[in-house]
Amino acid sequence: MADDAFKPLLMGYVDGELTEVEVQRVEQHLQGCISCRSELEEFRKLKEVTQNMRVASPDEKYWEQYWSSIYNRLERRIGWILVSAGTILLAGYAIYEVVWFWDIPLVVRIGLMALVIGFFTLLVSVLRERIFLRRADKYERIKR
Repeated sequence: MADDAFKPLLMGYVDGELTEVEVQRVEQHLQGCISCRSELEEFRKLKEVTQNMRVASPDEKYWEQYWSSIYNRLERRIGWILVSAGTILLAGYAIYEVVWFWDIPLVVRIGLMALVIGFFTLLVSVLRERIFLRRADKYERIKR
């Protein structure tokens, strides 16, 4: 038989999964085939290495830090959302109070309120983004 017919049997030979007839055929083939013998040795080394491997479990300290980190990030995100929403609402209310008492048409009042609320929304958004990007900007050291 050709080498290709025996190669799928080599790992089964190493693991002891072959029948007696298959074991005899593989052993006869191995006596005359150098490439299959070298591949068999590689399989044996691989089996030895994988049998000695153990999965490393992180210790409790790692898991405490991991969950603490997640909670901190969630708290900060919620905090930023609340600060942003509060700033926008307070600015909108202040502008409403100022604009409503002016003696100008209703359409102009609504337009001014929309303009100022939009401005404060963009301002808070850009400031928040700049604060976060300043800490994590990958291209900070690159000179243009």
